[in-house]
Amino acid sequence: MDKQRIKYLFNGFLNKTLTQNEQNELLQVIETTPETEFEEIITGFIDLDRTEQVPFEDWNSRIATAISFDKPEQSRNRLKSTNRLKAFYRYAVAAAILLVVGIATFFYVQTRQEKALLIAASPIKPGENKAVLVMADGKEIVLDSTLKTATLLALHSGIKSVSDAGLVYSQSNENAEKPASMNMLKTPKGGQYRIVLPDGTTVWLNSGSELKFPSTFSSASRKVELKGEAYFEVARYQGKNWDFNVRTATQVVQVLGTKFNINAYDNEAFVKTSLAEGKVKVMSEGSDKSFILKPGQESALDKNSNEIKVYNAEVADAIAWKEGLFVFDNENLFTAMNKISRWYDVEIVYQGQVKDKALWGTVSRTEKIESLLKTLESTGVAKFKIEGRRVFVML
Repeated sequence: MDKQRIKYLFNGFLNKTLTQNEQNELLQVIETTPETEFEEIITGFIDLDRTEQVPFEDWNSRIATAISFDKPEQSRNRLKSTNRLKAFYRYAVAAAILLVVGIATFFYVQTRQEKALLIAASPIKPGENKAVLVMADGKEIVLDSTLKTATLLALHSGIKSVSDAGLVYSQSNENAEKPASMNMLKTPKGGQYRIVLPDGTTVWLNSGSELKFPSTFSSASRKVELKGEAYFEVARYQGKNWDFNVRTATQVVQVLGTKFNINAYDNEAFVKTSLAEGKVKVMSEGSDKSFILKPGQESALDKNSNEIKVYNAEVADAIAWKEGLFVFDNENLFTAMNKISRWYDVEIVYQGQVKDKALWGTVSRTEKIESLLKTLESTGVAKFKIEGRRVFVML
């Protein structure tokens, strides 16, 4: 297609003047134009006098942010699978055409004049892979990119390796015969971490969370304790159908081999368990009543009433944090800000009464906090101001 025609369509998209037929035409261009040619054309349209000089490879996260806050039904349809959000950037552009409000500001890249919104902003960084391993004797080992496997092996013989990908415990029969000691993995605010337990179970620990586990599993029941949030992929231990139990302050989850997520933060009103594969049994602490979850279902335990409700849910949304995404699906402002607080390690200060407003959308967890708050503000839910490591929510 003629480049001038593409330029006309692109400018019409930014100015929201395209007819339905022209929108369809632009979608066709996006789907059929080779990547390098499309990049060259679009880059040529950017007015560098009006915009920041953002590298082209950063546009994907910018566009993903831009397409996120639209009509609820559109957002839900796009959130069916987190894999779609990780697709090639042109899909994000195509989805953005469906927006009904304010896309141009974010697609066209934030102008310098708009930066006045967030005053006294500090360089707050997104979270990263880091944690602390607390040994049975109380010794603490900081797990970050500077720690070497040899150093850790000298402190704990049951560990196989440590790397940027996480911590891996040995699964040898020799270790299984040793007396078990309780260890704890802690992620701070602004951290997340992956661990492979001695039975081969893989656990992804979200920010501000704790996982207690034995150094070896030597009985017919494997038990761990969780505070905060974690995603589990439970392994069959040495071919045996041993139960795997996850205990929180108010709930017990029993599984054989499955994939599931538990959100049990102290400052949340509900403990939520989301099942991706397999089967789990959920029960409240001290109760004989249990509920069996099937894939695609979620349970919510009310901490006040101790009652559990089970319902169908988009499990991909619940585990999106593991894929590097914030997903807000009919989420209230308070819960959304809790997620932001934990990941960016900031204090949230509310000025005014917290309104019961729902948010829909998806934002990359690698996004700068200023850009994330700008996107939230564009929905009209609140205004934001950053001072040091405090985020003021002005209602």
